[in-house]
Amino acid sequence: MNDSHLPLHFSVPKAATLDTLEAVLAIARRGGLHLAALELDSSAADDVIFLQLRAIDPDLLDLFMTRLRNVIEIIDIFPVHEKVARMHVA
Repeated sequence: MNDSHLPLHFSVPKAATLDTLEAVLAIARRGGLHLAALELDSSAADDVIFLQLRAIDPDLLDLFMTRLRNVIEIIDIFPVHEKVARMHVA
């Protein structure tokens, strides 16, 4: 299988981390994406979530990013490549 990958990270307020993560993962699941890795860093003022998603069709990843920008509690979203080496692949 030749999947496309989308490594990214985003910040959320600590009080909304679980609800926001649940919403993000639901968007990914409904969009046909597969979770390859997940990491949470709570050392800063806001929680930072690192995700790596994969999909057979790269257009699904673009659609996911568009939908992700509509999740209310997300402070910022950044595609990231250097973090992937630290992630645990499921």
